[in-house]
Amino acid sequence: MSTISKARGILFILIATSVALLVTIVFYSQEQIRQQSSIIETERILKVNLLASRVDLIIAAAEEILEDAAMDENIRNSTYVSSIDKNLHGIPESVDKEKRKVIRNILSTYQDFESIGYILPNGDIYFVEPYDLQKTLSMSNFSFRDYYKAVTSTHDTYVGSIIVSAATNHPVATIAVPIFSKNSSMVGMLSSGVDLKEVQKRLKELHSYKDERILVVDNNKALVADSAVEDEYKSGQILPEIVAIQDALAGKNGTTVESLNGQKMFMAYHPIRAGTNTWAVVSMQPYDEAFLSVNAAIQESYTLGILILVISSVSSYYVYRGFQFQRRIAKELEKANQFLYRAQEELKEVGKSKEEFSAMVTHELKTPLVPIIGYCKMLKTSMLGKLNEEEADAIDVIEKNAKSLEDLISDIMDIRKLDIDKMKFRFENLPLNEFFANLDSSYKKVLKDKGIEFVTKLSIKDGVIHTDKARFRQVFDNLINNSMKFVSENKGLIEVGGYEQKDGLILYVKDNGIGIPKDKQSDLFKKFYQVDTSLTRPIGGTGLGLAISKGIMEKLGGTIWVESDGKTGTTFYLKLPLVK
Repeated sequence: MSTISKARGILFILIATSVALLVTIVFYSQEQIRQQSSIIETERILKVNLLASRVDLIIAAAEEILEDAAMDENIRNSTYVSSIDKNLHGIPESVDKEKRKVIRNILSTYQDFESIGYILPNGDIYFVEPYDLQKTLSMSNFSFRDYYKAVTSTHDTYVGSIIVSAATNHPVATIAVPIFSKNSSMVGMLSSGVDLKEVQKRLKELHSYKDERILVVDNNKALVADSAVEDEYKSGQILPEIVAIQDALAGKNGTTVESLNGQKMFMAYHPIRAGTNTWAVVSMQPYDEAFLSVNAAIQESYTLGILILVISSVSSYYVYRGFQFQRRIAKELEKANQFLYRAQEELKEVGKSKEEFSAMVTHELKTPLVPIIGYCKMLKTSMLGKLNEEEADAIDVIEKNAKSLEDLISDIMDIRKLDIDKMKFRFENLPLNEFFANLDSSYKKVLKDKGIEFVTKLSIKDGVIHTDKARFRQVFDNLINNSMKFVSENKGLIEVGGYEQKDGLILYVKDNGIGIPKDKQSDLFKKFYQVDTSLTRPIGGTGLGLAISKGIMEKLGGTIWVESDGKTGTTFYLKLPLVK
């Protein structure tokens, strides 16, 4: 197979990988956006539902109190109609004291009633409590009132539209209940204005988002309460046509998006039962403010997509350039040995640049790297044609960097999950004897083949810790792999162990490597930190392993630190609570 054909094959793999990553990111972003939108909508629905329930409770409680009063024997007894004084707009205070006593007891125990009146079947006022309010009335007959007409026609409790009290400047809901005699004929009705100032107070408590406005309106779309109002109510204010309000008044609940005064608004709405009528509660907020986190997620996905395209393009360019360079060297090999030497040196530099570049490439997922590694194996086993020495070296470089990229992706995914507190943990009781036995079986033989001695020393018998087994093992794997990089072969020693202290369990990973300078130890657990930052450092790594280990230990309820004299080895300590 020609060099150009191989280059095309690898370029195809890179492009396919980039497309797969982009598709995955699109689906992942869409799912994140869907979930965040659902959370926002659900939270708003719960909020308006809570407020609707509170208003329901206030109205229902007032209805029940008045209905109970209407059933009181003193209220149902005969009236002293002959004692009505038109100048007093009802009976004198000294007449029918039993009925007045019932009403006064209600007013003293339920402070949301502004006043309560007894109205006769013909609409005449029999009496009003407080009595001082009765004397200041401007009329003696309320047969023209909507609540009078409703109760006389239905013989049922009626909740009227909102009015604003002249005395308190608070919104008042008119409630009227019929009074029946013992022979079930209607002998009058009790009417009252229920002060809804508590609704306005509740709006202030629920108002929690920037530029959010919460409204409560009655069945005539008149304003009951408004979170945007500080003290004063606008008497009789009728709200404009808003679809969310219409739907709530129709008994529906949910969320919607509509334009209000030229601005796109996100609204959540819920109906309120008010006697035989239906009121509405609506939360509204500018759409961009309500879905700020969703918009940020969309912007992040766009940025990530662009980054992948840039990285893919640059990678493709360097891969193609590398193969073109190899082809030119092969053609000029026959012309001059001296030119070949210079070309080989330049090729090494290009290969080195590719390695350093590949080590910094990051993607969201590592699954698309499988075909790259697979093709490398096929090329090395001559399944796609025999390679010359230089080509084989190049394929080795690609395979090595693909695997490094795979590890880097895993580390970046873990550090990202830790940063946003999305890493999941499954806590369970873990016997230390079992854990250390697994470490011993995993590393002892492997390290022995490399001339490194692996020792386990656990001084606690039958010790148990409550932790996430997989994440805890990940921490130890990071620390042991770190030690493997810095101990010498044939003379290396790595020791893992543990012992108990009064305030917890101490575990450690100790090696006899080159040590860590004291002035470098304070930055050791920072992301991407390298003790040796030179481009020619002999030991590679992403600089994320220790940062991930620290993050996991903190999530597991423990701590991690390092001790080293900078010359004769390093010891990493872990501290966790021990399950008794």
